[in-house]
Parts: sequence; C-alpha cells; structure tokens
Amino acid sequence: MSHLLAISIGPVQDFIAAARRTADLYAGSQILQEICKAAAESIHSNGGTLIFPSGPSADGANKILAKVSGDPARLVETAKQAAQNKLLALWKETTDKLSPEQKSLIDTQRAQEQLNHFLEFYAAWVPLGDNYPNARKTVERLLAGRKALREFSPTQQFDEGIPKSPLDPSRASIVLDLKPLTDVSPLYLRATEHLDAVSLLKRCYGVLNSGKVVDTRTMARRAARPKAMPDERHGEDDDKLQEPQPYYAILVADGDKMGDLISQKNSPEEHQKLSATLDDFAQKAKKIVAEHHGFLVYSGGDDVLAMLPVNTAIACAKGLSEEFRHAIACAKGLSEEFRHTVRGMLSAGVAIVHYREPLSLSLEAARTAEKAAKNGGRDSLAMALHTRGGAPLTVVRKWDDLRWEELQKAYQAKGVSRGLAYELRELAREWQEEMRIDYLQAEAERILKRKEGKGLKLPELHSIQDLEVFANQLVIARFLSGIEAEMEVQNG
Repeated sequence: MSHLLAISIGPVQDFIAAARRTADLYAGSQILQEICKAAAESIHSNGGTLIFPSGPSADGANKILAKVSGDPARLVETAKQAAQNKLLALWKETTDKLSPEQKSLIDTQRAQEQLNHFLEFYAAWVPLGDNYPNARKTVERLLAGRKALREFSPTQQFDEGIPKSPLDPSRASIVLDLKPLTDVSPLYLRATEHLDAVSLLKRCYGVLNSGKVVDTRTMARRAARPKAMPDERHGEDDDKLQEPQPYYAILVADGDKMGDLISQKNSPEEHQKLSATLDDFAQKAKKIVAEHHGFLVYSGGDDVLAMLPVNTAIACAKGLSEEFRHAIACAKGLSEEFRHTVRGMLSAGVAIVHYREPLSLSLEAARTAEKAAKNGGRDSLAMALHTRGGAPLTVVRKWDDLRWEELQKAYQAKGVSRGLAYELRELAREWQEEMRIDYLQAEAERILKRKEGKGLKLPELHSIQDLEVFANQLVIARFLSGIEAEMEVQNG
C-alpha cells in the first residue's frame, strides 16, 4: 500500500535568526539545509518519491512531502536518524578544525546531550488511494496536529552555576574556560559569549566558511564600492573607523498565496513540477542577489533572505519579483486551469539599517517590513527605514506603483533639496481635514518649485495621507541613493 508522508524539521526561524554575526546567520541556514537534505535523501534512497522538494539535492526544504511504499513508520525513523547523523557529522567536521588546545576546552558530554535533543522532527502519513488532493489535505492536518503536541522532555545538563548561552538561554555553555578563546583565532569569541553546542557549531561553521560571508560593515561600503570585500579579521566588530555611508539593507521575500497555489485540484506529478519550478527560482535568486552586489543568506522555494547595499536593494527586489512571476507563468506541465487560477506574486520587505545595529534587531525590522507588504494587499514592496535614534518609517507600494528608482536618481543627480521632504511632511501635519485638497496640491507644488526639485513631479494628491507618504518616500529615497552626506542627516 502507498502512503502520503509529510515531515517537518525544525527549528527554523528562531534557529536561523539567533545570530550575532552574519557568519552565524549564514551558518544557521546552511546547517538546516544540510540536515533537511539528509532526511530527503533518506526517503529517496529507500524508494520514496519526493514531491516537495522535487529531489534530494534541492535546497531549502524543511518540509518534506513524499509518496512512499512499505512501512512509513520505519521510513520516518530512518529519515530522522539520517538527519541526526548529519547534525553530528557537521559538529565533528567543524570542531575537528579547531586546535587540540581549543577542543580540550569543550565539554563534550554536555555538547552531545544538547545535540541529541536539538532537532524537532515531526511526521504524519495517510493511505494515498486515488484521491491525492484529499490525502494531502488530511496529512497536512495531521502534521499540524502532531506539531501542536510538542514534546518537552528536559535535558539533564547538570548546569548549576554554568553560564547560559546568550544565543539560546535555554542551554548552558559548553565552553569550560572562555578566557583562552576570547579574541583568539579563528572564533574570536567575546568575553561574554558562553556558547551552547548548537551556537558554537554555527560559529565554527560560519567562521570556517567566512570566505563566503559578507559582514554588515562591508555591505554598507558596497554602496560606494560594489566590489568591497570584508576586512581581514573582525570586519563588523571593529568600530574604530567611521563609515561615510553606514547603512545597508536586509531583504526578506516570500511568495503570496502559495497555499492557494498548492491547494488547486492537482496530482502528485503537478506538485512535483511546481516544486521543481520553485527550486529553479531559488537557484536564480542566488544569481540575482549576486548581480546586485549582495550576499544571499537563504533561498529555498519561494523564501529569500539577503543583505544588500542600500543603492541596489530596490533593483534586486524588483528582479526577484519579476523572476518569480515569470517562473510561475512559464512553469511546465501545469494545467491551463491551474495556470489561469493563480499568478506568481511575491511580497518583499526591505529594512534599511545601520551596520552597527544588533543583527537580531535588524532581522526583526526586515521581517516586520515583509509582513507590512503582506498586510498591504500582497504583491507589494515595503520599504522600512530604521535610523539610529529616529522613529521608523515604512512605505508600502504595489510593484506596479513604485517610484523609488526615480527618486534615487534625483538625489544622486543632486536635483532634490535636502529639506524638501521635511517641509512637505510639515505641510501635511499642519493641513486641516476640512481644507481643500487642490489647495494642498498647489501649496506642495510651490514648495517643490522653491526647493528646485529638478525633474521631480508630485503625485496627484487625494488626501493628506498621500502627501505624508510621498514625503516619507523622499526621506527613504535619500538613504537608498547611498550618498555619503546621509550620515550628516542621521547624526542630526
């Protein structure tokens, strides 16, 4: 008898986001991908037919859907063991690159205990029969129910008096003596980084693959020098030098209504082809981010997380949106009914943040922007500006209604006065609701002319809010232009 098997592996967002450095962030996504690939390969090598992902080598699938024969419980146990073995292999592979002296400072027993209890592995299965859509809905519902019944088996860490990990306070440090590792190659731990096993794995993995990682300071520099590479050694931790343009962008993108897309009346074969389409988009996303001098942290299916220079973030976001729309429109093997019902839509959030801001807060800002794009009607781009000490500004616009590139070019050509945005915003604050909008339009036009906004046109105003939004766009666009003088603005 054939079964439809669904597996979920985690933790995902919290695990990836628990990072102090970009190397940690990169390591979290890569480690999770490697673990999920191992589980998918186990299902595939034991005779299962993978649906999501489309194949065992696809990136980014923390959720697996497969058609299997034989005993699904045995296949699940085998896949779970394969995932655990991969985690342990990654631990050995990375920590073996440390010196014998450094390895001797690790509490291996506590590390093993933490690694053994780290993975979240949930599974559900149902007989497949000849009604695939119904079987898929049933197994998804069962998997959601299984995940709701989370297991809370405590680990015996014997950690009385042991410092907790700052990246995961639920786990104690496995470093017996931090002082010999503080500020020492290759980890350069801080005096307070009492890391647990998983956090130390991420740090080791990230540092030892640091040639692939771009730190936040370097990303800010790329607004002026697109080919800038990380400084030798600390990069983002060395605050002795001031950056003339200290902001960079974090982009979070996610496909819209993917549940609706997947839930159309279909077959396993259609789902496999859709899965292959999403895998192909993930690969192309890597190229798009690289073309815009960015650093791709994660790309799996319809999800993208990347760091970019401020002056290429908009173009990169648009490129991802257009590629996603094209990928869905041209997906092979999808029925005309399927293709007609949905179209490829991607929502993205871009947060402009200071390179010295804690990475966890910057990531939260980007994810909040992406949620604003979803809440703004989907198929949208949300731009969020987070200056140091200033109130955040967020502007949401549909992809077909963007003016960012026009405003960027106006600033770069020095065709927009620095004070224009603030005068327009003050005008919007002072204007009364009962006053005529055409008078507001005329007054805003007068300010624009006086401020010499060369080639810049005001939008047609229908409300005071329209003027406020345009003024906010001007403020954000100044940062997007990447001009060095922006540092004067953020410092007051």
